[in-house]
Amino acid sequence: MASRLRILSIDGGGIRGYLPALVLAEIERRSGRRAIDLFDLAAGTSTGAIISIGLGAGLSAAELAEFYPKYGSRIFRVSEQSEWSKRLLGTGETWSERLLGPPNRIGAVFGREQQWGGNARHSADGLESVLQEVLGDIRLSDAELPLLVTSYEADANIPVVFSSIDAAVSPETWDAKLTHVARATSAAPTYLPPAEFSWAGERHRFVDGGVWANNPAVVAMTESLKLTSALKLTGDSIFLVSLGTGMPRSTPAFVAEASWLGSFVDVAKMATSVTGGDVLAARALGDAYARLQAVDDRIAGAMDDPSTSRLTALRDAAQSLIRDESAEIDRIVANLVT
Repeated sequence: MASRLRILSIDGGGIRGYLPALVLAEIERRSGRRAIDLFDLAAGTSTGAIISIGLGAGLSAAELAEFYPKYGSRIFRVSEQSEWSKRLLGTGETWSERLLGPPNRIGAVFGREQQWGGNARHSADGLESVLQEVLGDIRLSDAELPLLVTSYEADANIPVVFSSIDAAVSPETWDAKLTHVARATSAAPTYLPPAEFSWAGERHRFVDGGVWANNPAVVAMTESLKLTSALKLTGDSIFLVSLGTGMPRSTPAFVAEASWLGSFVDVAKMATSVTGGDVLAARALGDAYARLQAVDDRIAGAMDDPSTSRLTALRDAAQSLIRDESAEIDRIVANLVT
C-alpha cells in the first residue's frame, strides 16, 4: 500500500503551458521516470489540464513540451501582432484585458464573429483537430493516470470537475472523450468559443475552468481527502507539486482611484489570479507542498501568441527557473521517487 499520495497540479495560461511542460520534463529527466509513474493524481486547468490529460493518455512530459511549438500555430491561427495592432487592440496578456479592454469595446461597435462563439478571437477548429490527432478516441475512464480537470458550466453557472475516477466508477453518467474534456477546460472566454457536448445525461455548454480555479491546487487537495481515506492514510499523507505557467513581476491588483470600469478590470484580474491556491496549499501542507513558478518579465505577452519569439522567451524563462530552483527540483524528485 502506498505511504503517500503524490499529486501534480498545473495552472492555466494558454501558450504559457510550454513553461511547466519543460519543467515537468526536467523532473522526468532527473528522476529517470515518466511523469505518469511519479504521480498518483494529476489536476489541471486549461492548458495545464491539457498537459495532465496528455499524461493520462500515456505521453511523457518531454513529448508534451513539444506540443506547443508543434501545434501552437494550428491552435491559435494568428500572425505576430504589429506595434500599431497592439496599441489599438491590446495584447491579450490577461483575460481581463480581453474581457474589458479595447478589443471588446471595438467589437461592441462592429459586431463579433457569431460563428466563432460571439466574442471569441479564434475558431475552435484548430484546437479540436489537434486534440483529435493527439488523443484520438481515448475516454476519461481510460486514463492511465487519475485526472481532475476543471471547467465551468456556462448556462447553469456552476463549477465543474471532470474526474477519471468518477468516470471509471460510473461511466454511463460521468465519462466523456478526453478531447471533449480538454475542450471544456480550455474554452477561455474571448479566446475560444464554449465547448458544447452531452455529459451526465444532458447537453452542456462549458467554458474554461480558469474562471474559478486558474490554479487547481486546492481542487486537488480537496480530492486528496477522499483518496487518502480510501488508502487508509492520514489526511496529511500527500505531497503536492504545483507548476505555474509563469507571470511577470507584480503590479498593484486594485487601484482605488480608478474609474468603475478600471475597478471592474481589477476584480477580473483578482478572480483569475493563481496566488490564492498557492497561499492556501502552502498553509495547509507546509513542506509537503512544492510550488515552481517563474516570475520573469520575459513571460509578459499574449496567451494566444505561438510565435517563435514568444516560445523562445518562455523556454528561456523555464531554463532560468530550472537553474534557480535546482535544489527545490531535487527535493521534489526525492519526494516523488521514495
